[in-house]
Amino acid sequence: MKMPLIEYGRTGRTLDFPVFDVHAHVGNFQNVCAPSLDKQVAEMDRVGIQVQLVSSIESIFGDISRGNDQAAEAAARYPGRIFAYCQISACYPELIRTELERCFRNPVFKGIKVYQVGVRYDDPLFTPAWEFAREQKLPVLAHTWGGDVTGFDKVAERFPEVAFLAGHAGSGFAYQPYVDMAKRLPNFYLDLTYSREHTNMIEYFVEQVGAGQIVWGSDAPTFSISQQTGKVLYARIPDDTKRAILGGTAFKLFKL
Repeated sequence: MKMPLIEYGRTGRTLDFPVFDVHAHVGNFQNVCAPSLDKQVAEMDRVGIQVQLVSSIESIFGDISRGNDQAAEAAARYPGRIFAYCQISACYPELIRTELERCFRNPVFKGIKVYQVGVRYDDPLFTPAWEFAREQKLPVLAHTWGGDVTGFDKVAERFPEVAFLAGHAGSGFAYQPYVDMAKRLPNFYLDLTYSREHTNMIEYFVEQVGAGQIVWGSDAPTFSISQQTGKVLYARIPDDTKRAILGGTAFKLFKL
């Protein structure tokens, strides 16, 4: 008889089924002193995370190309364990297409990352990124917060062939806006990455949307991999649903 997944959390046993962290980083964020990449991967091993998809904090703060290079370097150091997002910004629209083409000549890049920095996602300045994602069949992860996705749902509606992952879904207790968008758009995915688990958030998302549109990330090294994993292991949902959220759906989306 297989051990119930909640027991992995209770006993600290390493997860022994496929787990995919769709939302992680390399580098320091504000006053957070990140552990070394070696320690980050050691923690992946301890918890049982097979694959981590990272973007660089440098890219969030505007040094797009350098940050993407850092993400690629991390992936090169840990082949098959770490993969990279190419981050772009509509604050630098002239760089979007060229940076995407530069990054995706390297096979460690598996998705596109965007962050809220004053330009709505449905602004025409972002259009080259969505067109590239459609051409190359690439998932897109976006930072969202508190139900205000700044046009990310409108982009998902315009580009139904692309998988759009809404980062930090449910943040600020904004359950319903994310649920409504996911129900309306089958290519709109809820990314559970968040610093704490709101009351019954995961259970509600599963009940309303289903595991097929929910993915999981840790936000490491900003937050703890074990804590972020635990909120799924302890959720009041079936074990097959937990497996889908922790990796099954993501492995299919990113074709790994």
